[in-house]
Amino acid sequence: MPDNLYLSALRTQSLPFRIQEYVNFKIVDIANETIVKAIRDEAVHKNMPQRYIDNIHSEFDGSELWIWVDFKGKNKVPLDLFFEEGTKRHFVKPKIEKALKFVQEGVEYFSKGHYVSGIKARHVFRDGLKNGYPKFKSKLISDIEEYLQETSLFG
Repeated sequence: MPDNLYLSALRTQSLPFRIQEYVNFKIVDIANETIVKAIRDEAVHKNMPQRYIDNIHSEFDGSELWIWVDFKGKNKVPLDLFFEEGTKRHFVKPKIEKALKFVQEGVEYFSKGHYVSGIKARHVFRDGLKNGYPKFKSKLISDIEEYLQETSLFG
């Protein structure tokens, strides 16, 4: 009987380590099933381009879970924050060429600069996180409890 108590004490002492190892191994999968899925669903609901939806990623660096979108314009400028928070009406002008070129209803136009109305805030990440985080938290807790039950010493 003392051997069983000794093994049980050792097993209890390893509990924080076992939980941390399980979280390190499973957190990205659980985040993808819950938070990332909710953000992608929100992006679809808000008619975001497929390229935006396909470039939502998650990664765990050992201490923090990162979820981001890698969405850049033609000139490699990151557009994700513009779509999340929106932009105000602002003036645009050419940086390299002498004029901006754009097409409306099949007609080409040129401009040395003009005002654009800005981008409406979509809040894809804010709303997706709001919907996905409770599911993430619940799934993480239930998966940890299931793992501990499956790996318990006497149960």
